[in-house]
Amino acid sequence: MKKFAFSLERILEYRRQLESDRKLAFSKAAEIFRRREDQLRALAAELADYRTRLARMGVGKISAREFALYRSYLTYLEAQAERAVVWLHDAGRDLEARRSELAAASKDTQVLEKVKQVKRAEYDYQANREETAVLDEIGSARFVAGMASAKAEEPR
Repeated sequence: MKKFAFSLERILEYRRQLESDRKLAFSKAAEIFRRREDQLRALAAELADYRTRLARMGVGKISAREFALYRSYLTYLEAQAERAVVWLHDAGRDLEARRSELAAASKDTQVLEKVKQVKRAEYDYQANREETAVLDEIGSARFVAGMASAKAEEPR
């Protein structure tokens, strides 16, 4: 019997490559999401720290000009934090989209791998049947040959 060959092997390899690409895209999206989270945490910490420092300075201790500068920077930090929240939500949506794509690609690959396993089991079963048939044929031939030689050796 000829060697096992899965007729859909090229498609399976393509799907494996596609799954690998989807894993890479997912890991990149996850990294971007983590960076966006870190960025938002850092901005939130800086914003809280800056607000605390501004409150400690008090009204009479700094000039109106300095207070305006501090307030301007505080407004800038708040705007950055708002943008960071939007970016985090965008990164989260992208991460979920990549997760869905990866799940679909993994499912497609698993389906073909299961088909390959079934085809391999069928091939192995047929190969065993053919091997058994050949061995039975050899056994039968030996038996017949043994019977014939036993009859030839019998005295008449």
